[in-house]
Amino acid sequence: MIKKIIIINLLIIFLLINFTLTTAAYYQPQNYRVSLLELRASERALNDLEQKLDQAKKEFDLIGVADSENILNNLDNLYQKQILAYENNNDLVVTKLSTKIIDRSQKIQLKLVESKPVQLRGIWLDSGTWAKTGGAAGLKELLDLMEEANFNVIFAETFYKGVSAIPTNKFFQQDSRFKDWEKDPLQILIKEAKKREIEVHAWVWVFNENTKGNWGPILLENPSWAAKNKKGETISYHNSSWLSPANKEVKQFLQTKYEYLVKNYDLAGINLDYIRFPEEYRGSFGYDQHTVQRFEKEYNLDPFKIENGDFEFSIWNKYREDLITEMVAETALKLKKIDPHLLVSADVIPGTEEARYRALQNWSLWLENEYLDFVLPMTYTENLFSELNNWIKSDRKTINSPLYPGISVFKLNQAQMLEQLKEVNKINPNGNSLFAAAHLTKNDYQTLAAGIYSKKARLPNRNKNKSYLAMQNYILKRLSLIQKAGEIENESLIKIRGYLNQLVKSENFKVKFETFAAENDLKIKAKIFRILADDFRYLEDLKRIY
Repeated sequence: MIKKIIIINLLIIFLLINFTLTTAAYYQPQNYRVSLLELRASERALNDLEQKLDQAKKEFDLIGVADSENILNNLDNLYQKQILAYENNNDLVVTKLSTKIIDRSQKIQLKLVESKPVQLRGIWLDSGTWAKTGGAAGLKELLDLMEEANFNVIFAETFYKGVSAIPTNKFFQQDSRFKDWEKDPLQILIKEAKKREIEVHAWVWVFNENTKGNWGPILLENPSWAAKNKKGETISYHNSSWLSPANKEVKQFLQTKYEYLVKNYDLAGINLDYIRFPEEYRGSFGYDQHTVQRFEKEYNLDPFKIENGDFEFSIWNKYREDLITEMVAETALKLKKIDPHLLVSADVIPGTEEARYRALQNWSLWLENEYLDFVLPMTYTENLFSELNNWIKSDRKTINSPLYPGISVFKLNQAQMLEQLKEVNKINPNGNSLFAAAHLTKNDYQTLAAGIYSKKARLPNRNKNKSYLAMQNYILKRLSLIQKAGEIENESLIKIRGYLNQLVKSENFKVKFETFAAENDLKIKAKIFRILADDFRYLEDLKRIY
């Protein structure tokens, strides 16, 4: 037993010595105790904070930390007290000070990221989270968190799986989870969100009917509406049942519901979800009677006899893809006749070609033809630097309409969520949306409020002139930091300010920053050029897209 204790103690001492030698530690004690690990944790937190502050300073980031020198000095004072406590064998104080240093360092690090001035900050409010608030009082508490975190759009799950959040009427059956609400949940949401300057878009399901491996209420009542695969099965491999987009009764049934919502509620938008075939690659569904008969009548071809790879298969794919496009176009037209200012959006498979291949969803055409005002690509991944990056960059290169990537909170811890938001802000700073409220904690909202969403953002599609002025102010602040650091000559600064003013005020001014810099022989370092080019690209995209 004694030998075991000696071995364990020797192992701890070895680890402590090795840990000390391989870190940028300030303190080298003569005697090693386990509490030294607390000191090393503090040192790591301080070193990490100092490096990130230094990086933010070098990049001229517009961050919420005004006096970094004082902050580091105050934390270093706590660290010196921790060393003294260690030398006096006061391990309890060492631990308490370590907790304080790490906590303060982490809170300051949250602020070391820019909060963009013009962007859509959306959140999908799932029906479960909405219902769980229990009524007006609970909903107000949730909205207070969203307001604190400076969200400006809520996509509220209003019609789904054949039921709805709103009270039962001629067109809707209310979800039993809302049965104890004294007033209309959607009316309360819209009223309270408006007070907080948050838009509400009704998130509605389209062709997906249920997700539990069996039929939901719509198909139980209307079995002939079911979409089928070639084997005649109605349940996809994702355990979902779907409605046939070729069936005119299905389309009328759904569109009537969406029209009711637009007519009876002061909504800013309608968000179409599952506006596609099941995600089974080249649409293995579409073999129901309505779809097949329409195809046979139009092309004189039997889809059951067409094999994957046949020339006719491309005709079959295009036909089914057009069914979805037809639904989008018709729905948008009907809704905008009721409210011309209504924004119609869709949740889509990321990657324009991938969406067509996986789900026969040609959303780039929907934007090009202006059926939709924007899309939300469901970039749900943990893979930050390949899938997420490639999806958004690829879509942004080819699409000249608003798109706001969806971030899968349900797949990520808080640090990963913040990292993805930072990355999306680099590629597509005009907006994003988080899926979904069910996976955000109170601490998550507060963390967003402390850092990346610390400042209110203007919606880019609302009052464009004010958005451009907000961007002008943002870039001028950056130029001021660069000037104070002596990193730009006065002549170049004057030219850039003039260019910025012209870009903001002129309707037809389309000279890119890179072209302007070359033509005016700007004398700025490569790093400064890169930083400013990113800012101007952000502004140029806002002017181009909106």
